[in-house]
Amino acid sequence: MNASRVVVVAAAVLVVAVVATGGAVGQEQVTLTVSVTDQNGDTVGGVTVEATWETESGETETATGTTASNGNVLLDVPEGASVELDVDDDAYVRNRPLRVANASETAVALGVSRSGTATVTVVDDRDRPQANATVRIREDGRTVDRGETDADGIYETARVERGTYEVVVVKPGYFEAQREVTVARNAEATVALERGTVTLDVRALDDHFDPPASIETGAVRVSSPAYDAEVSVTEGTASLNVPVNDVYTVEVVKDGYDASNERIRVRESSASVNATAQLTPALSVTPANERVLVSETTRVTVRNAYDERVPGATVEVDGDAVGETNDRGEVDVEISSTGNRTIVARDGSVASDPVTVEGVDTATDGNGSDGSGDGDDSGATDDGSPGFGVVAAVLALLAVGTASRLRGR
Repeated sequence: MNASRVVVVAAAVLVVAVVATGGAVGQEQVTLTVSVTDQNGDTVGGVTVEATWETESGETETATGTTASNGNVLLDVPEGASVELDVDDDAYVRNRPLRVANASETAVALGVSRSGTATVTVVDDRDRPQANATVRIREDGRTVDRGETDADGIYETARVERGTYEVVVVKPGYFEAQREVTVARNAEATVALERGTVTLDVRALDDHFDPPASIETGAVRVSSPAYDAEVSVTEGTASLNVPVNDVYTVEVVKDGYDASNERIRVRESSASVNATAQLTPALSVTPANERVLVSETTRVTVRNAYDERVPGATVEVDGDAVGETNDRGEVDVEISSTGNRTIVARDGSVASDPVTVEGVDTATDGNGSDGSGDGDDSGATDDGSPGFGVVAAVLALLAVGTASRLRGR
């Protein structure tokens, strides 16, 4: 045999090994000797046993076999794996798989039971069938089967081990009901539900503040697929009676506010929840002057919906960004040309309404003595000088000095 043929044969053997071991090259296999017995301790032959485990790559692999007349079956699994053993049979069942941790060459006893089912019918206190009720079959405090009733109020369980179980039924708007049922080959049980309500207290809070501040007026809305109500808020609180055993969405309803939806599960006793909202985001722009000499600046203050000064807001003049507000929410904006200039502030996706400032060439432009058009001289620059700032103040001082020299002659 030449060298190339040896390589081909070796590769083929490797491929066969990989396939046979599910890709786990080099992983040792161990044999589990599984003995299947029924609830009386008798061996059970002809039952399919399935072993399931998870590989290191997260995939699920299985090995199956059928028990011999002595109730035994041999299953090869990876050494050290966490393996679950279950049966797949028409007559026998396990409520839960048997877990074998850290698999090794060992014997495992797997108990099974004859299977049975239960048909559960759910009605209300007027004997009317109740659809969409949740039915749970519990054993020793653990749920072994669950489902919902159909349009006729009926739920048929999966196959479970024969024995005694607790049937628990719940539906939104009704108190939870329980009863015991013994499952043989086929069992039947009827469970009656009773309507009920409890009190739900809702506190309306503005969580813009820390701690959140009470929203004294407005309303709250409480809803679920089967319930919807809106009640007024009095002194920050709303109370209402809601059906038991349901999940509700709660929100504040008030003009000018954006609400956050809260969810609460209400069971069979009174409950309370905080519902939060904040004022709808908004910005306002306040310039220090309505009319400004060209090439001079006016101070612009930006505030939010809570009348708080906003740092870091971008201020635009006629669509062009000219600066950002400082820690006091202020920025000095230069008016570079005559006419109406439009000022807008932006913070993220929120923009203010536009504000107009007029740029003028001289302090006397317009109809009034100060160029305002109405004779009112109420405008002031940031240095407190009347009119249009430093230029106007200098002109006034020069005029006073000239008048004094004339009187001294």
